[in-house]
Amino acid sequence: MAVQARFYVRAVEKYAYPNGGWAEPKPVVKVQLSPVSGNKSDANKAWASATPSGAVELTVGNPDAAEWFEQMLGKDVAITFDERPADELQ
Repeated sequence: MAVQARFYVRAVEKYAYPNGGWAEPKPVVKVQLSPVSGNKSDANKAWASATPSGAVELTVGNPDAAEWFEQMLGKDVAITFDERPADELQ
């Protein structure tokens, strides 16, 4: 079974790391996600009542993923929680 959660991209912050840092001298973004609320749309009311609070925070160094999150700022996204296959855990 997998579980899907609805979040919105609440904040995207860019950081530059100097030479010698773990992320090279490229922008790295910190992404903050919050659960959807029922006041945004009727479709979210059931989700909001089942997930009243929470947060997800990601640090993203992949430039394509960072750009995607920047484009999604303020928009709803879906997160699917699923068990990883056993052969990937080794």
